Amino acid sequence: MYYIGIFIALLIGIILGLVGGGGSILTVPLVHHFFGETMFLSTTYSLFVVAVAASIGVLQRLSKDQVDFKNGIIFVIPSMLTAFSIRLWVMPLFPIQFSVSDLELSRDLTITIILIAVMIYTAIRTLISKREATDARTSISVVMLFGILTGILSGFIGAGGGFIIVPILLRMGLDMRRAVGTSMFIIAIQSYVALIGDAFNKEITQSGGIDWGLLLTITGITVVGVWIGTAFQKRFSGKLLRAFFSILLLLVSIGLIIKMLNN
Repeated sequence: MYYIGIFIALLIGIILGLVGGGGSILTVPLVHHFFGETMFLSTTYSLFVVAVAASIGVLQRLSKDQVDFKNGIIFVIPSMLTAFSIRLWVMPLFPIQFSVSDLELSRDLTITIILIAVMIYTAIRTLISKREATDARTSISVVMLFGILTGILSGFIGAGGGFIIVPILLRMGLDMRRAVGTSMFIIAIQSYVALIGDAFNKEITQSGGIDWGLLLTITGITVVGVWIGTAFQKRFSGKLLRAFFSILLLLVSIGLIIKMLNN
């Protein structure tokens, strides 16, 4: 299971390098099911992995002028503030066990349900979206609204939100390569800021809360994947990548549903 998990971490990095997002949403189930961490702690691992991996992707694209900092900052300000607020104030108040009417629920189950819903939505949207640049322009208010949405996703489930960010950047007039590079810039900043919120959470920072050896291993393997994905970005058609990624997300979603129903 350990080596399968390592391979999946490499795959996540490759997806992130190729399409500028999406792969990060797989990090949470990877850490939870292959390495045995709780769903909540897995979101912290995901934020760290995504932050570092996306940073490497940005550095690879700087010399090619594939990062639009102006549009990236417009998007990332509401995104990072939302993600930080959720990690700092909302998640520590989220009870580990709670009930709704007569239904007994848990924090991990809630995160799993949200994750499954987002993964299925992402798979469908990725499969049907053409993701082409457009001459239409998206207003700043709409961009900020989607920034808040990606911040919510980052805060609750540790996902970067690239599947939301890239289409919006295309609507803002960026070509695909600049949209991917700018998406990585946004994902890196919002993830780092969200992690600052986790630094004040005793459940995460207490002794034994984070297995740094495991976390750094997953991060390193994912970074290698980002480098590979970026290097081979021109060699694969967008249609093939979307189909592969969508099928992978649906398979993971089905696996999570089956495990949830069997518990």
